[in-house]
Amino acid sequence: MSSPNSQVDHRPAAFRIYRDFKECEDVWDDGNRTMYWGNDHEPEAPPPPPFLILVQGPPNVGKSLLIRSLVNHFTMEEDDIQGPVTIITADKRTRLQFVECPDDISAMIDAAKYADLVLLMVDASYGFEAETFEFLNLLQAHGLPKVMGVLTHLDEFEDETKLNDTKERLQDLFRTEIYQGAVTYNLSGLQHDLYNMGDVQELAEEILTLQFHLSSRRAAHPYVLVDRFKDATPLKKVHKNANCKRNICLYGYLRGCSIKSGAKVHIAGFGDFYLAGVRSTTDPFPLSPEMDKESDLVELTHMENEGFRTGTYLRLEVHGVPFKMVQNHDPCHLILVGGISFEEENNGYMQVRLKRHNWHMKLLKSGDPVTVSAGWRRYQTQPIYAREINNGQHKYLEFNPEDEHCLAMFQGPVAPPCTRIAVVQRKKDAFRIAAKAVVLEPKHHSKIMKDSKREGKPQNIYNERTALIKFEPGDIDVAALKGAPIQTRSGIWGMVNEEAEEKGIARCTFEDTICMSDTFIMRVLCQFEAPCFFKQYNSIVPVDDESLRKKRRGVEIIDGEPSSYPYSKFTLFLNIMYMCDKEKETVVVISEQKRLDMLEKHEEEELKKPVIGLPRILCYG
Repeated sequence: MSSPNSQVDHRPAAFRIYRDFKECEDVWDDGNRTMYWGNDHEPEAPPPPPFLILVQGPPNVGKSLLIRSLVNHFTMEEDDIQGPVTIITADKRTRLQFVECPDDISAMIDAAKYADLVLLMVDASYGFEAETFEFLNLLQAHGLPKVMGVLTHLDEFEDETKLNDTKERLQDLFRTEIYQGAVTYNLSGLQHDLYNMGDVQELAEEILTLQFHLSSRRAAHPYVLVDRFKDATPLKKVHKNANCKRNICLYGYLRGCSIKSGAKVHIAGFGDFYLAGVRSTTDPFPLSPEMDKESDLVELTHMENEGFRTGTYLRLEVHGVPFKMVQNHDPCHLILVGGISFEEENNGYMQVRLKRHNWHMKLLKSGDPVTVSAGWRRYQTQPIYAREINNGQHKYLEFNPEDEHCLAMFQGPVAPPCTRIAVVQRKKDAFRIAAKAVVLEPKHHSKIMKDSKREGKPQNIYNERTALIKFEPGDIDVAALKGAPIQTRSGIWGMVNEEAEEKGIARCTFEDTICMSDTFIMRVLCQFEAPCFFKQYNSIVPVDDESLRKKRRGVEIIDGEPSSYPYSKFTLFLNIMYMCDKEKETVVVISEQKRLDMLEKHEEEELKKPVIGLPRILCYG
């Protein structure tokens, strides 16, 4: 029985795939039109959209149960939940939309970009798990919202002392290692198949006191979290070819900033599309009581430059999407639609300042595929890594540095400067967040140079130790290599003196006798670019393999010496080890304070070491 002052929407039908082409107000329009209820000539500014409360945690931590319990607290309803749930609080002033974050990494990447509040759930009987820290890092990369901790499975403790010690330890670690100063709440047990009413009430009251603020990126870009999906492809077209591209309608509240028809958007997991139509439609959860009254439907034609304002409930028309987007649609994997700015429309090479995550066990190898999350997009690409040498040039690295920033270059959709990026490796690593990065200004882009061999043959030999050497390829800039060391295959060293009259030929002198049959080798740094490759990750495959993993991935944070733990694989900078058995995979991590203490000690020891000179390597290009 619903409370008379609350509304709830489980939207079971909202995610049904509709096949009808026309409905009373859902017809394709030829121009920009707004529909609203009322008799005024101008629509009033819409109220803010519902606040998005994301419930996140590892599998079986109790996410669905928490949403059911919160919905029951606000509405007195106890139905099963599929997809997002929207409620209006009793004072008719606030709308909340509860969303459960799926367990696969692609959904976690998308969810980190739209949540206003995150309830991070932890199974207290097990301890922290890797999914919690992975998601926290995704949040940090995409504009950290408000975060609250929720401890569950507390009723599994039989010993009161152990229970209190566990709560105190987890709460302290949550405040210091997960989210600075975060508040945690305890769900101590069940009542009538829901969480304890008193615990839920305390959490709900805290939610209602929060003030929500958008990150600067979200405030500057329009976005819609789709809560209703409809296939509007003409039946004749579908009957002719069931695998044809589809026309769809996506419904949801506009967030961020205004949008208009014809805008380019990115549908997470499916690619970029132009909006064939944008229309406001009846708000299913109006805050104003007047919206509930019967009124005439008024249509207004928008001026050419006018857009729809934040908080409007929209229907977005998109043409030409893959048919599998309709076929494999899952109400629990929400669709995020984000507006693309003009500077984000092109593809090209980007350079970023990157640092490997301290918890990622492996160094990143140049050319290995990674998943990049930048802006609304997520895609696969193959970065190369480099460190600065001189004159703004960077030398190619086979692996990224252990604990230093480096330059990374890769191809993909161009993101504006200062965009923060998360780098994910989808292999079965115990911690999948590989690195974080920031996009550099194009004017600060650097040449990446790679150590390369150049071979040459003598064109003429003078006095047995002087020769004209022709190098391949013939476009080599010999003048820039004056003074460079050169060597024969037999080990005779020499030096480039000057460029001869013919391009690509150098006059060289050697320390011993040379002959016409010798092959000459010179090592130089040549300009190098990242592989010309990137691939949009799509959601055509319904479930990621990672979500099916059976092993739980625990996290243990320690203040002790790494050597006191068995199977240790610690290095100072990786500061991590894995302890695996048949049922559990544990990531043991040095606490941040311990790591800083060890780093300070290491730096003091490094300063005491003698400096060893490095061989000279010349650059050209």
